[in-house]
Amino acid sequence: MTGSAPPTVGHFRTRYLPLTETFIYQYLTNYSRYDPFMCSLTEENVDKFPFQPRETLSTQPVWQPKRWWYEAVHRTKLDAPFYGEIIDRRDPELIHAHFGPTGAALSKYRTPDRPLVTTFYGYDTSEVVTRGGTAKQRLKRQYYLRLYRRLFDAGDLFLVEGPAMKEKLVRLGCPEGKVALQRIAIDTDRIEPSYPSGEPPLTVLMVGRFVEKKGMPDGIRAFASTFRDTDTELRIIGDEGVKGYSETDLRTIAENRDVLDQVTFTGFLDYEAYLDEVHSCDLLLAPSKVGSRGDSEGGAPTVLLEAQAAGKPVVSTSHADIPYVVADEETGLLSRPGDVKGLADALTRFRDDPDLFGEFGRRGRSRMERRHDIDRLAPALEAKYDRIRG
Repeated sequence: MTGSAPPTVGHFRTRYLPLTETFIYQYLTNYSRYDPFMCSLTEENVDKFPFQPRETLSTQPVWQPKRWWYEAVHRTKLDAPFYGEIIDRRDPELIHAHFGPTGAALSKYRTPDRPLVTTFYGYDTSEVVTRGGTAKQRLKRQYYLRLYRRLFDAGDLFLVEGPAMKEKLVRLGCPEGKVALQRIAIDTDRIEPSYPSGEPPLTVLMVGRFVEKKGMPDGIRAFASTFRDTDTELRIIGDEGVKGYSETDLRTIAENRDVLDQVTFTGFLDYEAYLDEVHSCDLLLAPSKVGSRGDSEGGAPTVLLEAQAAGKPVVSTSHADIPYVVADEETGLLSRPGDVKGLADALTRFRDDPDLFGEFGRRGRSRMERRHDIDRLAPALEAKYDRIRG
């Protein structure tokens, strides 16, 4: 006698899949009791994320008038006809939307027998919840608030990676009882720990787009205050972001602080090369903060998890949900967002006490295995699905 087929869950994301969103891929490929499929408007990096089955609008035949109509309607964010077509054909038992606007577009396809789960990640809450700003920003905020009201009424479950993002959702009007924490997942088996000795030469690593919320200028200034004229290198992985800094801007800051010869810009790296950099560094520096436009991390950068899984101590800030993933004084040292002196003081503690590198690194690795490993978190997500399906 054969058992019944597992329930299907349709995942929906505008783009499948940016290199920075390995956490979505982790869930897609680690279900044990649900059968997932992926639906998106465009696709990229499919060689890095070879998940099947996928449904992608941009791969539909160019001669189909319906394709161009769907693309035009999806750009309005008011409806999602391509998603609707896939839902009608595949008939999933559950819909899982990634990012708030996608959830709002899918809310009309939710039924009593087909619950809707939406995961919020950061930008989809941070700028919307920030008050003030220009007239254009205020109009954008009102637009998203209208979208989210519909979503909060229709949706069954809203997932966030930490308590800071949960608070933002509740402030936006989401019923608190519909919000649940679901931590960002990583594959700790894939990341071999390498615990630093703390002895020179040292390598400090910063990772991220060159946008204001990443705090790259603060990091360079703190590094200069602590490690100028020492055998220490600052390696910066990333590239220019929209309305952010250029590499020239950051080089100028390093030059003005007399550390340009100690700073290396790697550019954007693929995931394997990035992991190699994490594995070979001695310390991760992540000076995140709220940008002037209200943009924030929302949750916490995934690099914080992967660095700790690799056995590296962290110097960061108390911004967003970073304190939820980095234990201050145990796996890293946290200062106030935008506090360059506080960052420098934290770096100085590591510089002056090499034993801290290994101590913090080992505790960080253990914490990631307990709290963020996909083998623990995938069953937790499936349990949440079970509850909302009754």
